[in-house]
Amino acid sequence: MIEFTHKKYTLHFRVFGTGNPVVFLHGFLENHSMWETISHFLSEKNCAVYLIDLPCHGKSRFMGDNCSMKDVAILLNAFFESVNIKKPFVFGHSMGGYIGLELLRLTPIQLTLVHSNFWADSPAKKEDRNRVIEIVRTNKIRLIQDAIPHLFAPKNRAVCEQIIQSLISQATEIPAKEIIACTRGLRDREDLTSLIKDHPIHLIHGDEDPIMPTEVLLKAIEKNRNKVILHRITECGHMSIWENPQALINLIQSIVFR
Repeated sequence: MIEFTHKKYTLHFRVFGTGNPVVFLHGFLENHSMWETISHFLSEKNCAVYLIDLPCHGKSRFMGDNCSMKDVAILLNAFFESVNIKKPFVFGHSMGGYIGLELLRLTPIQLTLVHSNFWADSPAKKEDRNRVIEIVRTNKIRLIQDAIPHLFAPKNRAVCEQIIQSLISQATEIPAKEIIACTRGLRDREDLTSLIKDHPIHLIHGDEDPIMPTEVLLKAIEKNRNKVILHRITECGHMSIWENPQALINLIQSIVFR
């Protein structure tokens, strides 16, 4: 992997192919490798595909107490400037989508939220984040083992068992203090609903997402229907890259090559 350093951050990334820039941002407790299959499809079609380990994940470390979505977006913007990435397609999964929204405030990008949203945590969700922090302090493994299977639709957990165990294994390598710092960043992020009123975005959603109920998402989109282009994947939870990879690949290609 290639290293990029900016202020207190060190970012690791890989790039495949040449041409139109396409950037993939993973979610919480994940890393760049989740996008490798898709990167090969795009890199063969005149695209420069950037796969990034975000701070607190993979090989990219973080030394602070709060890994804010805004600060990570500032880091990514500096990275874009350093390698001359302009107006890229950005696909952000879950937490990666929150960072993508912050990035949209800083530089022109063509953003797609993948199993993500554009509003802040509710008071109840903030309390959930605080409980996560307390669990990680005493039993990081328990949190990871409980959280990752529940990202998948119940009907898909058995067939995805091997990847679930792989994700758990990878996530256990993240230092507890960095999981806590990232959880604080998720908890404290801003509501960016107003942003999408001026910036059209795509949003890919799994109809059986256990942490992002479809009815909640549809109500939010109804208020911003002219700016959010919704794509739904049936029989899929929060992890379409493994639950229905072909559907996700088809959608990403349709967005990039529309």
